[in-house]
Amino acid sequence: MGIDKIKNLLLQTDELYIQRKLEKAKDSASEALVLSQKESFRKGITQSNLQLGKILTVYSKFNGDVSLLEKALFHLQDAEQGSEVSECNLKAGILLATGRVYYNKKELEKAKQFFQKAEKYAIENKDTANLILSKCALSNCLIKQNEFAEALSKASNCLEILKENETLASNSLLAEVYSQLSKVHIKRQEYVQALKYSQPLMELSRKTNDIEKELTALNNIAIYHGTKSDYKTAMEYFIQVLDKSTSIKYRSFIAQSLINIGTIYAHLFNYEDALDRYQTVIRNYQDVLDEYRQVILLNNVGNIYYSKNQPELAKPYFEDALNLATKSNYTEMIVHSLAQLSRVATAQNKLDEAITFATKAQILIKDLGDVNGKQINLINLGNIHFIKKEYDQAIRLTSQGIVAAKRMKDDTSEIRGYQLLSKVYTELKDFEKALQYQNIYAQAQESFNILQRNRQTLDLEIKYAIREKQKEIEQLTKENEYQALLLEQNAQISNQNEKLLQANEELRQFAYISSHDLKEPLRMIGSYTQLIKKRHEEDFTAETKSFFEFVQEGVTRMNNLLDGLLKYTTIGKTEEEYEQVSLNDLVDIAVINLRVRIDETNATINRVDLPDVVSIQSLLILLFQNLISNAIKFRDPESEPVVYISCEEKPSEYIISVKDNGIGIKPEFKERIFIIFQRLHTRSKYDGTGIGLSICQKIIQRIGGRIWVESELDKGADFRFTIPKEKVNTV
Repeated sequence: MGIDKIKNLLLQTDELYIQRKLEKAKDSASEALVLSQKESFRKGITQSNLQLGKILTVYSKFNGDVSLLEKALFHLQDAEQGSEVSECNLKAGILLATGRVYYNKKELEKAKQFFQKAEKYAIENKDTANLILSKCALSNCLIKQNEFAEALSKASNCLEILKENETLASNSLLAEVYSQLSKVHIKRQEYVQALKYSQPLMELSRKTNDIEKELTALNNIAIYHGTKSDYKTAMEYFIQVLDKSTSIKYRSFIAQSLINIGTIYAHLFNYEDALDRYQTVIRNYQDVLDEYRQVILLNNVGNIYYSKNQPELAKPYFEDALNLATKSNYTEMIVHSLAQLSRVATAQNKLDEAITFATKAQILIKDLGDVNGKQINLINLGNIHFIKKEYDQAIRLTSQGIVAAKRMKDDTSEIRGYQLLSKVYTELKDFEKALQYQNIYAQAQESFNILQRNRQTLDLEIKYAIREKQKEIEQLTKENEYQALLLEQNAQISNQNEKLLQANEELRQFAYISSHDLKEPLRMIGSYTQLIKKRHEEDFTAETKSFFEFVQEGVTRMNNLLDGLLKYTTIGKTEEEYEQVSLNDLVDIAVINLRVRIDETNATINRVDLPDVVSIQSLLILLFQNLISNAIKFRDPESEPVVYISCEEKPSEYIISVKDNGIGIKPEFKERIFIIFQRLHTRSKYDGTGIGLSICQKIIQRIGGRIWVESELDKGADFRFTIPKEKVNTV
């Protein structure tokens, strides 16, 4: 039964992972790991660790939390050490998952090494599925390295392999290949080809419930329509991307969707809505954007403020963009930012500053050639020379700027150039040419105004369509709300009843076994052993005395183990009430309970003034007691134990720290110490059952908090846990 349950949990984890229900997937995989360890099911341990590694990697990508990648590596290393990795699919899967960790750490060469190993292993074992996954992963690395032709070759080869092996062309594998091909074509700006693969990708991903690939397809289709100036259709797809990425908490995709939506609004001259989306990203999502996208975002905001005739507001954004582009060595964006700063300085009548920025930009342009920003800078220089009354230079540079603007399809700069040439020729009294350029400027400006009006009308249509869609959704929600609520409540009640019955049965069985089937014979062994010792101690040899000590120690250890198990099993099953309690008082009670141990070791327990909280008193006393006892137990033999208890207040919780000066913990064991029966030392060195920290974790789960340890070997341990300020409902 146990192994069947593990297999079901692993299948469930796979489904949840594909749907990117990561929290549930993580819980399912963790449960499978614990059960596999309990059952000594090696394959289950390997598969659970592999799944946890994959889940944590995606978690990191979604949230921009690189610290999770180390935890992912920890699980993948455990999977690698499993005895079942000789199975091809597991071996290749572990290599691929490890490669993805390094890909997300931006260590591309190391990632490629793992992907290449997976590719080689798959070829040797004729494993077509993992061969395709390896090639797609390598293609992704090549995209990051701007080697688009080779990336396309790898992805195209995958499609050829599937065509030759149609029986292996599952929906998921085909979706993987289409996803990779569409990504490469987007990067190569081959939007028609990208659409060719994105449309079937959308259908396949919906069949397999692979929401991340669906996001890729929707995003690519939106980009295609955006390049065709079909902003209404593009907006529809980008809104779908935003909604779906929000539903799975994919923060980096949420940020990118908001930027794309903001950019469409900017193209529609709806600057307020564009700024709203951009500023939302800057406030809430900048941490998940790579440096290139941050530079683009800052430039976009600066452009909007300049277009709104607010150069003083535009300037700090262009400055930030320049600093970040310089730091990241994004030369093209350095040019663009310098050109924009020169334009702002000219508008603010700071001519020397404008010349400095424009000159720096022009030096870089000489090396880069045609680059976006060149047209802006040339016209900036033309304007500067016009202001300085150097008209020949002004005409030459502005004319070059107009040519560059046409090449870049920058209508705004082109129009600006025509207007400037008209002004120059007016100053030169060449009224014929001045009139000629004034007419060109007027025609171009009129065309631009018509375009602006049409797009503003389109913006109103989009707003209306969005509002109508929202009304439709609200109406549907109201109609189904009551029925959905009833169904949800029934499901919750049924689930809770099932869990309650199961928990009560487990508790009843365990209490019976502990009190009768196990503890009773144990007491009998202990009693009769003492009786034998009392009656025959005088006849004992030294060896016999040693044997009796072993028996007595075993009885004591078994009794402690049963007591610990009873505590562990019953946490969370009782109906203890939440109440306001003083943490100061609870620590004092824990210290009193441990007084003998504290006096024996000459330990010092220090604490700051701790807050009152709403929680369960008996559990918190046991928590403090276990953590202080743990700190004393694992003391440095060369010094007396010192424990320091402190508190940090956060908006919704308190973080309590129990810090000691003991032997510390190696980083690779930080996760394991909370697993029941896990011991890092032999009993001859440190006594104990391996249950204490598991009890602490279960208590924290019961009150809705978190617990972790920060430690290094020989530098003590700092156990930290959170207590919510408000009661949290937990099962």
